[in-house]
Amino acid sequence: MNKRKLFGIVACAVLIKFFLFAFLVFHAPQNRFQNDSADYIESAGVISSQETFARLNADGSLRFDLHRPPGYSFFLAILRGAMKLPFNAVIFIQVLLTLLAAWITYKAAYLIDPAVAFLSAVIVLYDPPVSIYSLIILSETLFFLLLACFMFVFVRYLKDRRIYLVAAAALLLATATYTRAISYYLGMVVAVFIAYANLRLKTAGRAVTHVLVFLVVFYGLLGIWQSRNYRLTGVKTFASVIQGNPEAFGLCGNLSRSGGLENDGAKPVVYYSKIASRCLLSLLTRPGQFKYFKSSILSAVGKIFAYPWMIFWILGFIIGMIRVKGNIYYQFMLLVCAYFIAASIGGAGLLVGERFRVPMVPFIAVLSAYGWSLIYAKKRG
Repeated sequence: MNKRKLFGIVACAVLIKFFLFAFLVFHAPQNRFQNDSADYIESAGVISSQETFARLNADGSLRFDLHRPPGYSFFLAILRGAMKLPFNAVIFIQVLLTLLAAWITYKAAYLIDPAVAFLSAVIVLYDPPVSIYSLIILSETLFFLLLACFMFVFVRYLKDRRIYLVAAAALLLATATYTRAISYYLGMVVAVFIAYANLRLKTAGRAVTHVLVFLVVFYGLLGIWQSRNYRLTGVKTFASVIQGNPEAFGLCGNLSRSGGLENDGAKPVVYYSKIASRCLLSLLTRPGQFKYFKSSILSAVGKIFAYPWMIFWILGFIIGMIRVKGNIYYQFMLLVCAYFIAASIGGAGLLVGERFRVPMVPFIAVLSAYGWSLIYAKKRG
């Protein structure tokens, strides 16, 4: 494919993003905000005015916020409070962050295999949920960008095995966790993978050192906030959403909450298999909420595009997942996807949807592009 066609593909994706931005701003501006947006906006306002992460009670007193980590609220406080930007400018910056994430995904994939780099970036650029949620005041886009940065640095680490890279990866993952707490336990999973990656090369001493550095940096940074919460409130938590969501919505408690056995007489293993399958399909196959644009025409056009696109990337993802074998880079991509799938379903249960897929998109994109490279190679052969 010549450079003109490559440029055209990228330019088309950028134009689509800018069109959706303009359409939402002028046609359905109220949908820039969802239920969680008000919480972020309120806490960002308190950060700007009183320099602390808290919410306001009805009488004007402060209530320290333990439910969510502070990352996205600080992001809003900088843009809205310090820089005095309107919400439309904040959303436009979020759109630009999705473009930056696509470029970072390209760079990470290029380190693995130049043949999969461009398609990896294209999958990120054209993913409908990525575009849709970048137009809403929610933490998804910032979290998604930070995870793409983490992916790039960790791939560099797997290539070079330098200790400063493992520390940088821990720093980026900690920053992402300050944005959304779902990655709190990913640090343990990545630490195990670091040990595995080094033991494959029979470097046990380096494995121990690098695991310790990663864990100290990652959980040390998270421990600062957890200590702050305990000092101010007496509650030992980084963010109560980690414990609260699984109890209220998670898969494990779904049976007792819904009375599932009484409703259909199924055995627990059968019941949970059905529910888990429904959650997995919801997470991976929902095309995106085009209803936010308040246009039946745009919704119809969006779905016409989104469903074939979904089949395209899922097919590549499945092939790539099956053919991972001993490739350390694709093993890492698959591990992170598996973590977010398990954490999303375990934490949100039947509420899980395409919004929870957004953070996984850089990792999904690389695996899907790898799968399509195998399909293309077989076709040529």
